[in-house]
Amino acid sequence: MTLRPMQPGDETAVSALLTTAFDGPLEAQLVSRLRADGDMALELLAEEDGRIFGYVAFVRLQEPEGWLSLSPVAVAPSRQRRGIGSDLIRMGLDQARQAGARAITVLGDPDYYTRFGFTLKAAEHLQSPFAGPHFMLYPIAAKTAGRSDRVVYPPAFSEF
Repeated sequence: MTLRPMQPGDETAVSALLTTAFDGPLEAQLVSRLRADGDMALELLAEEDGRIFGYVAFVRLQEPEGWLSLSPVAVAPSRQRRGIGSDLIRMGLDQARQAGARAITVLGDPDYYTRFGFTLKAAEHLQSPFAGPHFMLYPIAAKTAGRSDRVVYPPAFSEF
């Protein structure tokens, strides 16, 4: 298995993976729109023998400046529960830190995402359309205690 950045020409395989992993085309359409709008900060793939079976994206948030959102992560159903998603997330978090990201949000299962350092507590004062029991923050350089930052996602998130 190889983990690598997405390259031109990978779009069709990524769309097929997202459509399969999410039981429909909406996630693939969202990713395509985010990419077309220039909102993608980082896209990573897992592949073997030229076949893509894992994907993670980090999207630039409009506010606060320097913040990203991990959205989405997908692994082909036949390859799930083997640590591939975890490997992609860890690599993405490392690359986001190295690139100067200040914080990263995620919407998902706290039992899964807290193992990477995302916390509900750090996100509890954030204002977001996704705020709630599944909205978490991975603070890197952002001091969030007692702050009520407004988190603004790219327009594509409100269209899908």
